[in-house]
Amino acid sequence: MQLDHVSAIVTGAAGGIGRALVRALLESGANVLANDIDDARLHGLRDSMASDHHVRLRLLRADLADPGSPPRLLDAAEQAFGRANTLINSSGLGRAIYTRDLLTAPPPVWDIDFSAWQSMFDANTMSPIRLINAAVRRFRVSGWGRIVTITTSLDHMLAHGSGPYGPSKAALEAYTSILARELNGSGVTANVLVPGGTVDTPMVPDIPNLARESLLSPEVMVSPLRWLLSKAADNVTCRRIRANLWDTGLPPEVAYRSASAPAGWWDLAAGQQRRPSQPANQ
Repeated sequence: MQLDHVSAIVTGAAGGIGRALVRALLESGANVLANDIDDARLHGLRDSMASDHHVRLRLLRADLADPGSPPRLLDAAEQAFGRANTLINSSGLGRAIYTRDLLTAPPPVWDIDFSAWQSMFDANTMSPIRLINAAVRRFRVSGWGRIVTITTSLDHMLAHGSGPYGPSKAALEAYTSILARELNGSGVTANVLVPGGTVDTPMVPDIPNLARESLLSPEVMVSPLRWLLSKAADNVTCRRIRANLWDTGLPPEVAYRSASAPAGWWDLAAGQQRRPSQPANQ
């Protein structure tokens, strides 16, 4: 699926999911501005990509907590590629910042230091929202754009031990749902993409009883992302897609229907889906 109409900013680009998405975009003909907070890992990302893709890849180290970062990223993409029309929010913090014993001894929410709550919401909620707001203002001018935000599944949001992680991701998805509906008819879409399970990335520490071979590969995100960025998905907005339910053996339009639900849990509010009976211990 060719995406040569796409000029994308990918945050968290040097991480496991971000790296897989950058590679897929470049292989599909898109331009990519890769952002991460770690300069060494960004250069490692470039070195891992095919050399003939380097002409369509730019790197920009920036801390998204800095209010000056959104205009820097957007300006850099526009200067490099002539336009910026796609934002993929893949950056964030995982639960390892407040526990390394998630499976065996997850801490109760009241025992998690408040600094972890602050850091989690800054990284997983406020920083992406700041960048999305800046991007949307520019995308609306051109009349076409894509916002794709990586969050997490509902059972992970509510799981025992999810502490500040689940609420920070839930807030970002709720924001995306509001955003998508307010952008309706503008040509700019906003959707949520979730793996549907724990992904084997450096964000997941090695802990006892964790079978890494059972984790999802970051590449599970690639097929649904490519389709969301295609012109075929121009009318798809305010959806949450579970990547692990995407059947690559089906036509994308069919795979989409079986792997998606309304972003922001409107199906739960309408009673169309059962609420989790109890938090998943994962």
